[in-house]
Amino acid sequence: MSKVIPFARLRVSVAEQNERPRGECTHRRIKLEPNGGVVVCSICGAMLSPFWALSMLSEQYGLALAQIDRLNARLALASARVLELSEELDALTTQERASKASPTET
Repeated sequence: MSKVIPFARLRVSVAEQNERPRGECTHRRIKLEPNGGVVVCSICGAMLSPFWALSMLSEQYGLALAQIDRLNARLALASARVLELSEELDALTTQERASKASPTET
């Protein structure tokens, strides 16, 4: 045991942003290789960290859910507006029928 080399404690932190130079692959298309549990970019063929791939997929999933929520909100507003316009059209049609049924003489 005399050959054990002591290592200083290292702090591990997660980088906030992973910026890449322009033109470098963003690895948005990944495939799972069953041999060895490897994650590979389908575009550039780079081997990726499974943790990075899971993190990227989680982020994309969150963005997709937020987009769905925004679209549902827009759909609800559009449906409310269609109902409002339909009621206005019905009111106009009723008024036109009433004015045609009782013509006034001038």
